[in-house]
Amino acid sequence: MLADRMSRLDGREKFLLLLMMLVVLALLLDWLVFGPLNAKCVGLDADIARELKTLTYQRSMLQAGPLVEQRYASIGPSLGSTLPPAEAKNAMKEEIAQIATDSDVALLATKGPESRATEFYDEYTLDISDFETDEQGILRFLHTVMLGEGTYRIARLKLAPDSTGKRVKGTMRVTKVIIPAPPS
Repeated sequence: MLADRMSRLDGREKFLLLLMMLVVLALLLDWLVFGPLNAKCVGLDADIARELKTLTYQRSMLQAGPLVEQRYASIGPSLGSTLPPAEAKNAMKEEIAQIATDSDVALLATKGPESRATEFYDEYTLDISDFETDEQGILRFLHTVMLGEGTYRIARLKLAPDSTGKRVKGTMRVTKVIIPAPPS
């Protein structure tokens, strides 16, 4: 039946029919083949750009390696510890207590230190839930902790004046990062 109808068409009609079939075929190819292929290529181009950016960053880090090693060699001894974790906790508590005493800060209640081990370092956290001092004392304490030897950091600090307004009360969390000694 289709062949019979095709035979009755003249040359111009056959040409237009063939042209329409080619247009429909082109649209189907664009929709089913070339569109998804183009979307995949655009996605791959974005992946390549992201990976190239990552590669550039990593190359810059590799070039900075000798500088990092030199810097680590100068500060490494203050980061490392050969103490077992229990002794490192006690040492931290004693160091903070000594800094507090030297700064005229009365530590009324402390908790910890607690430790959290990661792949590369151990982090010790000492919660001081109650302390009392004057303004100069807390400034001396913070200055000594933050700029002193070691890797102490004040992670949280809350201050409030006491009822007389002459002294300061508060709470704080002190953390210290220690790189454990490599196993021998």
